[in-house]
Amino acid sequence: MKMTTEEAFVKVLQMHGIEHAFGIIGSAMMPISDLFPKAGITFWDCAHEVNAGMMADGFTRSTGKMSMMVAQNGPGITNFVTPVKTAYWNHTPLLLVTPQAANKTIGQGGFQEIEQMRVFADMVCYQEEVRDPTRIAEVLNRVIEKAWRGSAPAQINVPRDFWTQVIDIELPQIVRLERSPGGAQGIEEAARLLSEAEFPVILNGAGVVLAGAIPASQALAERLSAPVCCNYQHNDAFPGSHPLFCGPLGYNGSKAGMELISKADVVLALGTRLNPFSTLPGYGIDYWPKNARLIQVDINADRIGLTKKVAVGIQGDARAVAEGILDRLAPAAGDKGRAEREALISRSKSTWAQQLSSMDHEDDDPGTTWNERARKAKPKWMSPRMAWRAIQQALPKDAIISSDIGNNCAIGNAY
Repeated sequence: MKMTTEEAFVKVLQMHGIEHAFGIIGSAMMPISDLFPKAGITFWDCAHEVNAGMMADGFTRSTGKMSMMVAQNGPGITNFVTPVKTAYWNHTPLLLVTPQAANKTIGQGGFQEIEQMRVFADMVCYQEEVRDPTRIAEVLNRVIEKAWRGSAPAQINVPRDFWTQVIDIELPQIVRLERSPGGAQGIEEAARLLSEAEFPVILNGAGVVLAGAIPASQALAERLSAPVCCNYQHNDAFPGSHPLFCGPLGYNGSKAGMELISKADVVLALGTRLNPFSTLPGYGIDYWPKNARLIQVDINADRIGLTKKVAVGIQGDARAVAEGILDRLAPAAGDKGRAEREALISRSKSTWAQQLSSMDHEDDDPGTTWNERARKAKPKWMSPRMAWRAIQQALPKDAIISSDIGNNCAIGNAY
């Protein structure tokens, strides 16, 4: 089938259901953007590439639909560094399209030439450069599939002089792999440990959200009467109103969650890489249970055992693994100390809720007085905690909050 390279490119986008692109129009990608309207693809032309990349990340995280970021080769592409790295750590499957200097001038200091593959090497799960115009659809199809499989950005680098060429091409086939349910031996061992546990605790991460594993996690928690904590910034990984939910760990997290996980003899870390900041001591409490048996579940095998010693490591989809463990639990799983555990969860949550509702200000670290001085200087001003309480009370339960960085914003982790 004869078509132009940009037509082949856009047809592959359509095959994968990519309907939104974020960036700034530039000459290096105008041949494809010219086709977007007819292809049903909305191009969001932004004021800055950083904004565009953050919008792409936010769109995909909130909808579950892959989007793409694209801009002018060289300086336009380097402005994507911060949002691409952000999307990488958010485990967001995104398509990063990086038009490159013309193929015939690469290595000669061509127009706005930058080694764009090296720029993103440590922040994408896969990257590939198109080496021949006839392979553009094949490469794009593979890059998109790799982004889904790796749950991270993936990059296609396209020399700008490959556009507008007429090629004879057969469109590639989409090959979607079923996500792994984890190894049978690991699932059996995890089920055994949780069945025998006297104080099991579940720690949910972003993988629970990405895999649609919240119902499976909830069923597992209810079967075990296990308190459920979540990682920093992942308060959405379990229903906040559930009686077993104990809040986030890490910076400005939940004292209830910290107290309860400190008592664990078995911890199921579900869909989390257990990054150090997510288990950071808080309020002077070093809560991580040093002697607990840790079961870590992550889609990325490289993250398992990286920060914590594990008893069982399972590479797999959080939902499939949780369902597999639930099916293999012993009939009496969770019965040891169930009533006492449920009562302690309720008391810990109640105590923390009372403390949190009365926390108007931050305590100064030893040797510092800046919080105290700020209160004296502006006694009528709302503190960050007062502001967060007001925000929490005013917003609907299903609100999505996007905060900036810094301590004042991070305090929102507790609310």
